[in-house]
Amino acid sequence: MSKTDTNTHNKGHHLPPKNVPFNEITKDLIATTVTGSKKIKQISILLSILSIIGIIALIVKYFADHDDSTKWGYVAALISFLLSVGGGAPMVGIAPVLAKANWVRPVTRISAIFSLTGVSTLILIIPLMMMLPPLMVDGVRRRSIWFEGPIYSPHVWDYVALMGLVLTGLALFYSAALPDFAAMREHSSGWRKNLGKTLSRGWIGTDSQWRTLRMRIGMFGTFYFLILIFVNFLFATDFAMSMVPGWRDAIFPMYHAITSLQGGVAIVVASLWIIRKYFKLEKYIHVDQFWSLSRLLFALTLLWIYFFYSAFIVFWYGRSANDIAWIELLITGPMMWVFLTGAFFIWIAPWWWLIWNKVRRSVNGPIIGAILILIGLFLDRLRLFVTAWSVPTESIHEKYLKIIPELVLPNYLDILIIIGGISLAFLPVLLISRVIPVLSIWEVQQFNLLAKPIKYMKTHGVLVAKPD
Repeated sequence: MSKTDTNTHNKGHHLPPKNVPFNEITKDLIATTVTGSKKIKQISILLSILSIIGIIALIVKYFADHDDSTKWGYVAALISFLLSVGGGAPMVGIAPVLAKANWVRPVTRISAIFSLTGVSTLILIIPLMMMLPPLMVDGVRRRSIWFEGPIYSPHVWDYVALMGLVLTGLALFYSAALPDFAAMREHSSGWRKNLGKTLSRGWIGTDSQWRTLRMRIGMFGTFYFLILIFVNFLFATDFAMSMVPGWRDAIFPMYHAITSLQGGVAIVVASLWIIRKYFKLEKYIHVDQFWSLSRLLFALTLLWIYFFYSAFIVFWYGRSANDIAWIELLITGPMMWVFLTGAFFIWIAPWWWLIWNKVRRSVNGPIIGAILILIGLFLDRLRLFVTAWSVPTESIHEKYLKIIPELVLPNYLDILIIIGGISLAFLPVLLISRVIPVLSIWEVQQFNLLAKPIKYMKTHGVLVAKPD
């Protein structure tokens, strides 16, 4: 240990957690894989049924509306929402770990599990790829980032990039789970013991294995961040900007990425609260985790208005025909009330709520801000992608949008696809909790080894050792 740090709590707040013996940690966390099995089985069956209905509705929609791209905006918005929430969540366990933050160790498994939602995104995006217009029609090339690429470049490379993000996320999750699979091999029974023996790949915890583990986490974490930003860039440009003639915005791809991080932190906060309450893990998930995550959530909420205003002010003061069409389509047009409601939920309400120290420094406070942000994020995606896809294909080659299309309302197929798509995304997250503990055993033990409750003057605090 090279140096130490002291985190203190004011008198009257939650006392710092006491260290828990390693055997007790292993026993308690492995027990979560069998806790409430009957209830989780029922929920899994329900999610499976909804997922199948959603996939059937998606297939029916493709054959019914394969010649009309204006009816696919809600599918694009759903995929963007799932990409933002599921893709942004693993970053919660990457950036703080690279910064050697001790508070994040009980959270890393929860955040990494959400990389499994990418499997549903890969399935849902296939018919949407088929509805994406080719780059060239009748010898005329439409505006996009693929200046001289083959006419089906976005269809191929967007899917390859998304697949790379999913595979990198799964590799990150599996690499960090090796010690816990070994723990399942030694301390569980039945099929979980056999599965742990297979997946642990001979892990016994040698110095060489631990060095390799840390190297893999750092490597896959860095790759994941780079690919996540790239995927957000491709999806924002190919499935939103390029669908609207004259929409040129250098900030929008980063806006899409920042809101992805915001949604990722929000879903981790919500999941952490549910897991703490449902699995009775109060002695492993403390107020420090919610306090730190709520500060991240508050900072990302402020970044939302920064990036939105930075883009909006260019169009507002530009006042060209392109700029006026953009404002009328995305701000004051057919989805104005969706924009205002989404802005309230994604920025105004969570900003006002999370600005208070007592709210951030609590267990039940951040969950409200997280739910508000998730609702606002979904509405924001509807505002962006439904309006973008409402532009007729024959207008995509124009210099700018001359006629603002009318509001496209969802039909019953869109509603079934949204419900089924969300169910399909969260089904593997729920199923993996039956295979491996929802909290990382070795990360929680490392948290205990590096943290020690102390009394500091008239307050209580935690002495945190910083590893090299």
